[in-house]
Amino acid sequence: MVRPYLFIGLFVATNCTLALLYPFSWTRFLIFVALYGLGTGIMLYLLFNPTNDWLVTNRSHVESATEVALTFDDGPDPVDTPRLLDLLRQKGIKATFFVVGRRADEHPEIVRRAWEEGHLIANHTWSHQPLFCFLPPWRLRQEIERGTESIRRACGRRPRYFRSPVGLRHPFLRPYLEQAGLTFVSWRLRSRDTHIRNAQRLAERIVNNAHGGDIILLHDHRPDGARAMLEALPGVIDKLRARGFEFVLAGSRGEAECEQR
Repeated sequence: MVRPYLFIGLFVATNCTLALLYPFSWTRFLIFVALYGLGTGIMLYLLFNPTNDWLVTNRSHVESATEVALTFDDGPDPVDTPRLLDLLRQKGIKATFFVVGRRADEHPEIVRRAWEEGHLIANHTWSHQPLFCFLPPWRLRQEIERGTESIRRACGRRPRYFRSPVGLRHPFLRPYLEQAGLTFVSWRLRSRDTHIRNAQRLAERIVNNAHGGDIILLHDHRPDGARAMLEALPGVIDKLRARGFEFVLAGSRGEAECEQR
């Protein structure tokens, strides 16, 4: 619990540099700019860099250099997620789904299907708040707990893994995840499928940048649909397999099984 308060101390100290502006002089102003910029830069790095593990221990890769893990965020989607599951079944691929709790409550049958077909289901918060790193502590805890309960209702088990929206950190994320028994999972290859609308360009980006051990970030829910990702994925799978890669989960499913409904 020390690091959250060190971060808060950095925040307070950074803002206290405003006192340097009174009485004003250009020398004091330049000192203020340097100190405020340094403190703000450190805080932004700790909150926004998806691979740093100072605020929370971070799993960004799988162990073997001959394996890669496909992960899909923001679902389930009533149209695109079933299409993705069909594709993965045809290719014999198991993947990891970081589901949004409120969408899991709306489409529990899709979450349950994914689990029963051998995929890993993980917590992606309850509502996918874009300003996750600025949530008050009580809301942070609520987002984690409600996301976990949504998955438990959908497939009868509690998740073991967590990914925050856009991989953002929070000063109190580490202790809250420890209390919830969750491991933070990020990625090493960001596909940028939220920006790239051309399936060929998307496939090329993934294939050209994939390395052994990579956890690959993709999305099965987009406001305008996941067409490019679904069109690109078969070719990506075939080409990575041709390079000798095996596809694995980003974590262990453990011994838990879905309850029979």
